[in-house]
Amino acid sequence: MKQITFQPKEEIDLNDRLVNLYGSKLIGLYTKFEHLFARDGGIKPALPLLLWLHDDKTYERADIKVMIFGRETNNWNDGNRINLPNGTYNFGLETNEDIINEIMGNGDDICGICDTYDNYCKPDSEAHKTQFSKRMLDLVDRLRTSIPDKTIECVWNNIHKVGNGAAGNGRCCGQPTPEIQEIIRRQFNVVPDELEILKPDIVIFLTGRLADGAIMRTFGIGPEAFAQVNPDLFLHRVNIPGVKYAVRSLHPSRKSRVELSGHFDAIVADIIKHI
Repeated sequence: MKQITFQPKEEIDLNDRLVNLYGSKLIGLYTKFEHLFARDGGIKPALPLLLWLHDDKTYERADIKVMIFGRETNNWNDGNRINLPNGTYNFGLETNEDIINEIMGNGDDICGICDTYDNYCKPDSEAHKTQFSKRMLDLVDRLRTSIPDKTIECVWNNIHKVGNGAAGNGRCCGQPTPEIQEIIRRQFNVVPDELEILKPDIVIFLTGRLADGAIMRTFGIGPEAFAQVNPDLFLHRVNIPGVKYAVRSLHPSRKSRVELSGHFDAIVADIIKHI
């Protein structure tokens, strides 16, 4: 891959700041991932999850900004990118414009990774919605119903920014492989920067216990940062420097609606007490 020095965009809005964050790191990430696509078999990385605000002005004006984390997005790709070399990754980036188009597309024939995210998040898009996203939105609806005098905007994120992608003879579910996680830790540890840019008032980890190690590594905290909210529920507040309120609870995909309902109600009640 040709060595490129990324030239940041003029920052007019929050999305520009996100593009500049990702652009400064994307080439290094792709360089470290390239050998995984060159070898036969084994798990390949999915596309990185790059955030994009569909309406950044509405987000900025919101009374309460919420960031909800899942664990990872496996097989995260876009059918519009299947003509790229090696499937979902474009290792032919040669110019600064190429990097920006890789991130946000060009509005014409190039589909950017942020387009993939935006299309997935729009409720009226044709993108397949997972059980996680449907239940995550149920939690957001409960928040809005319980705090009707405040405007609430939510952004979805993952604590693992790159999941497992197409797997030769290996699996492609669960948390990313240790190799992918280590590359992300060294080359694409962007979550703290995303929080600095988007400044959520509330952070909710719907990650279960399996991602606790990733949460601690990402934010430089230890087990003592987790404080139980209710002894009868899997629900812990998380002390993250610079974040007003953070909580970790169940991963919703494999839980019953009844079980989730009790946890979601407890999350909302605890948020109301602390905001």
